[in-house]
Amino acid sequence: MNEIIVKFANQNIEKELESIGFDKSHLRQAINKYHGTLVKVKNLKAPEANILKQLCLSLGFDCAVHRETITCKCDYTDCIIFANIAGYKKLTEKLKQQPFRLKELSSKLHNALNNMLEPLHVRNTLFDWTRPYVMGILNVTPDSFSDGGKFNNKNAAVNHAVKMIEEGADIIDIGGESTRPNAAIITPEEEINRIIPVIKEIRKLNQNIPISVDTRNYLTAKAAIEEGADIVNDVSGLDYDKKLFDYVCELNIPTIIMHSNKVPAVSENAVDSDIIEEIYNSLYKKIGKMIISGHRKGSIIADTGIGFGKSKDGCFDILSRHEEFCALGVPLLLGISRKSFIRKEFNITCEEADIPTALYSAMLSSQGVNIHRVHNVKLTKQYLDFAAKINFSQ
Repeated sequence: MNEIIVKFANQNIEKELESIGFDKSHLRQAINKYHGTLVKVKNLKAPEANILKQLCLSLGFDCAVHRETITCKCDYTDCIIFANIAGYKKLTEKLKQQPFRLKELSSKLHNALNNMLEPLHVRNTLFDWTRPYVMGILNVTPDSFSDGGKFNNKNAAVNHAVKMIEEGADIIDIGGESTRPNAAIITPEEEINRIIPVIKEIRKLNQNIPISVDTRNYLTAKAAIEEGADIVNDVSGLDYDKKLFDYVCELNIPTIIMHSNKVPAVSENAVDSDIIEEIYNSLYKKIGKMIISGHRKGSIIADTGIGFGKSKDGCFDILSRHEEFCALGVPLLLGISRKSFIRKEFNITCEEADIPTALYSAMLSSQGVNIHRVHNVKLTKQYLDFAAKINFSQ
């Protein structure tokens, strides 16, 4: 049986209604009716969806379903609900009294609409998610797309880390393998040789700064954690190395899971189907699998993986609809710094891309982004401070 999934819906209601098989003859009429807080419920059986629709109607709002739901000719349907917060509260109470899996839907709907992120304590930093945090990128590589070779020795790398901390970085993310398109794959041993001396030296200078290790290899992650790193940031979303999945779950290590179709990154000429649905479903299932395996939900951070197997238009779609991922119930990391979809769109260099990166970071902080992974810490912090002076929710 398909699992029930609750997420925020695309505000392009026409596209959402078409995607669930809504009756096209009533599409125009429905577009004018469906507004407010849109929630998408996936994988309801037809009898469950019929009950849900009747409950919504009884409470004064509506629920869109597949056109064959009422005849039960479709086994499953996705549903689009629109209501205000008071309406959703009444609905969750009504669902508790219903048969089939509707009690389960009540709980998931409540959690999605009342998501309070669990605080995360790392060293002397309490990430309470009441403000945006900045992760400074430290590539200890000769071939990264933006700054390959700049910090490819211990002294240069450590000096840059110190500079980013002084500029306000909340986390330093250290990586020893480039994930740019067509990058060479290196062994864990080479990766360890690149990053461990840097981690050791930073720890001598600073015992408080949280350090993230950007790796998909178990051996690298283990060595880094043992030498003072605190967080594992895996661009493969724990798919590349099964031992790494087991390791972070067993020890409950704070872990960033990224959605990616391929690592190293593939060309941004990729074709997107419904990229938001694909990313959401993948991260949702992975978070659930980690929790079942013993990982605490409050120690999981999700990254939509912009630039990894997504087209340029797909990347901008993710930015436009990033708020939908808040229903995952975990902190969200945004990694767009100097990415080629920005550079190609505006025909600018890596360094020139720091301004739109900082601008998008500031805009998306009000759309549920909790951590901004960037090369230019100082500029990003400035834009975030500017944005904090404005209440975008008003």
